[in-house]
Order: sequence, then structure tokens, then C-alpha cells
Amino acid sequence: MYNVSITNNYIYPLYLDGGNMPAPPPKNKSNFKDWGSHILTVPGMGEINFIDMGDYKIDKFTHKDIPWTNFTWGGLIRYQGLEAYFRYEGQGEVKVVVDRFGGVNLSFKENGGMMVKMDDLRVVPYA
Repeated sequence: MYNVSITNNYIYPLYLDGGNMPAPPPKNKSNFKDWGSHILTVPGMGEINFIDMGDYKIDKFTHKDIPWTNFTWGGLIRYQGLEAYFRYEGQGEVKVVVDRFGGVNLSFKENGGMMVKMDDLRVVPYA
């Protein structure tokens, strides 16, 4: 599992899993331990989908020359057709900052993350 800190600098409150408001004003910051899979809604912008991947690795993003891509645990964060893939050992750390206009900045402990491109829809041969 990984920990998440959320800082909300957006003009609206955020909603976690359809209800709770993390990082409400005036504090604007919340910390969560053992996060797992959740959906954070940014009103007017969309959902940030946090997917806990456990020990599953996405082969096309695993590289022998980039050590963190071979770490045991991982996750995928999807927002507005963009994805960030991250891996970690032990307890992972993810920082999320939602800016004043609903943009999202992510940072990962040990530089263990990268932007990737995942297909949202594919047409495959009928089997």
C-alpha cells in the first residue's frame, strides 16, 4: 500500500469516492495511509482514478535500465486521458496538488513515477 497527501488549491472542494471532502478549506491538506484504489473528483474537471496494482507490472513500462520500474509494488493514476505509472518498495508515497484551476501535479517518492499512455478503448479481433 501507499500513502497519499492531497493539497487542494482549487476554487472548489474535492470529493473522495463520491462523498467525503479531503483537503477542505482552510487547511487545504489531507494525508491518507494505506490508500489503495480510490476516485477523487475535481468538480468541473473530472475524476482522478487511483488504481492500486499490487505486484502487477505493466510489461511495456518495465525497463532493466530504470531500477524503480522493477520495484515490487505499483499503482496507476488516470486523469483526463493521461496516466502516471509508479512503483515502490515498502511504503510508497504520492503527493497530489490540485492547483487553483483544477490542474493536477503528482510527485512520487524516490522518483518512482512516469507519464505513460494507456488506451482507453481498443478494437480487437473477435474471438
